[in-house]
Amino acid sequence: KSGGIAYYGYSYYKFTTSSTGAGNYKLAINSLVMTESSSSISVNTYLYSNSGYSGTGYLDSEYCAASCTLYFDYENLDASKTYYLKLSGYGTVTYSLTVSQGGSEGSKNNPVELTLSSAHSGTIDNIYYSFNYGNSYYKFTTSSADNYTLTMNNSDSLDCQLYSDSGFSSTVTVYTYNDCTAGTSLSETFTGAASSGSSSGLSASTAYYLKIYGTRTSAKTTTYNITVAPEG
Repeated sequence: KSGGIAYYGYSYYKFTTSSTGAGNYKLAINSLVMTESSSSISVNTYLYSNSGYSGTGYLDSEYCAASCTLYFDYENLDASKTYYLKLSGYGTVTYSLTVSQGGSEGSKNNPVELTLSSAHSGTIDNIYYSFNYGNSYYKFTTSSADNYTLTMNNSDSLDCQLYSDSGFSSTVTVYTYNDCTAGTSLSETFTGAASSGSSSGLSASTAYYLKIYGTRTSAKTTTYNITVAPEG
């Protein structure tokens, strides 16, 4: 989409994610031309979840002073949902805008459902930045009370954390760890609650939520197979 911003003005846009498009999104600003010549000239972008562009719907802001690609790093976006962009220019600006889906998959509201003991081919935009960037979100439902083992074949370093709630806010942590040690080929056995230091396993017929996150300092899309299976 070609567009522009008047001097100290605003331009407004919206986009709708696809029905299978939960994940992170990026905005490419190309053919960027700024009429004024000043070190302070830039394009600021603001992402909202509501059409009123109000504070309650604010998600993220980014800026650039030359053609660039901006990742919205607040959290992954949901599928089949409309989001709103406001662009401001410190100077008269013209550009071409492209919104596209990034490599990370799932969101807190739309995690990717994993089938127990079946490998899922996944991807992630692998970078660690302010705790909010480079996440892929998953969900699995236990079949019985048991320990459950995560195995991955990631060639780039990643990390993981297991949660007991759909908001990905309550971690499953007890005497034994329920998060991964960052590295390649992640492997971790989730042992759930513990009593007197002995594992009781994860609860039966219960949904658990898994976040895989990046550890790199420069962005790279990492692919992998991910499997969660009962220990038996």
